[in-house]
Amino acid sequence: MNKPENILVVCIDRDNDLGKKANVMGPVVGKDACIKAAAKLALADPTDSDSNSIFGAVKKFEEVSKSVNAQVAILTGIGKSGFESDRKIASQLEAVLEKFPATGFVLVTDGAEDDQVMPILQSSAPVVSKETIIVKQASEVESTYYTIKNALQDPDFARTFVLVPGIVILLGGILAFMGQEDLFFRSMLFTVGAYLVLKGTGLEQKIVSMIRSLSNSLSLQRVSFPFYLMTILLFVFGLWSSLSAFNSLDASLVERASGAVSQLFLFLALTATAFIIGKSVDAIQLKKAYYLRKYFISGSAVIVLWILLDSGRQVIVGEPHADLIWFGINAFAGFIFALIAFKISQVLDLRKKITRILVGLPVYSRDGQWIGSVESIVPKESVEFKNRLTNKTAKLRQGEFELAEGRIILT
Repeated sequence: MNKPENILVVCIDRDNDLGKKANVMGPVVGKDACIKAAAKLALADPTDSDSNSIFGAVKKFEEVSKSVNAQVAILTGIGKSGFESDRKIASQLEAVLEKFPATGFVLVTDGAEDDQVMPILQSSAPVVSKETIIVKQASEVESTYYTIKNALQDPDFARTFVLVPGIVILLGGILAFMGQEDLFFRSMLFTVGAYLVLKGTGLEQKIVSMIRSLSNSLSLQRVSFPFYLMTILLFVFGLWSSLSAFNSLDASLVERASGAVSQLFLFLALTATAFIIGKSVDAIQLKKAYYLRKYFISGSAVIVLWILLDSGRQVIVGEPHADLIWFGINAFAGFIFALIAFKISQVLDLRKKITRILVGLPVYSRDGQWIGSVESIVPKESVEFKNRLTNKTAKLRQGEFELAEGRIILT
């Protein structure tokens, strides 16, 4: 016996205009109920396209019901696009299907954004037809609006076409407020040029990652807060100091550029050092001291890099005391400093040491399988953990395990 064909005509109001403007809660089921809801929405806001979509759904229902058993329903979101809105639509769809077990859907929508609910419908039954209701005089406007809206949600697009012009405009406002409008063009070239260099070299992503880490770590409850605040202030001071050095009027172009680069290198090194100190303090406070060696090596590398870059700058601009031999001496000194720092960092290497910070860490086998967590230690002797596979307590002596990224790995 063939299964009866039940078609549900569905209208989607993903941003819940029906609830916000007409105070009608979804789901709305039935021809009469849908017409009343559309009328309320049209009276509340005659410019809203959702009322046209609902009337379009009712018309489609009348067309479909002539040949098959049909029903019409309106599903609403929660007032914003995203996962929560789609989850509410899915919940309303289940409620409707309990009373009307549809074997297929006819989707009526007012634009591209509502199309994103297509997978929700298809997970219950096939979508046999789809109709888009667009007010004729607004079709290009609505399409352009959603295109721009989706593009602005892309972080790369937003940084390039919103952030950079925003910085330029803000810089222009600050210079105008200070009565330095003549510096705007040069400052604009510097800002745009610096961004293009960072973008082209791939440093932009690393800086963005550092900023995200900094913003996630900013908390008044953390001891590291002063260091993160210092990181932000040092970066701002560095940009301002570099700009001031470049705009100095009592020096040549080469001297001005050299002074600006010198200030930039110095403050970037100080900024990175303050950030690394903040991360180290976090590692101690959050009982993640196994990261200390990594941070110590990173801080040492920042100092060595600053020495080499600034020495190279002095050689290039022809400082009286700077020649290739002087640069070689600095490079050798930097190498010796890095070697000493590496040797000192071994004291902070906790990968194979037995300390209190190991208690509570997960234990993994060599093939990556989680087998338990550290319950206790015997200082300088062994680590004890309960094996969840055998339900027995096991011991690991020094040399039988390694600490990596906060996990105990059996060796």
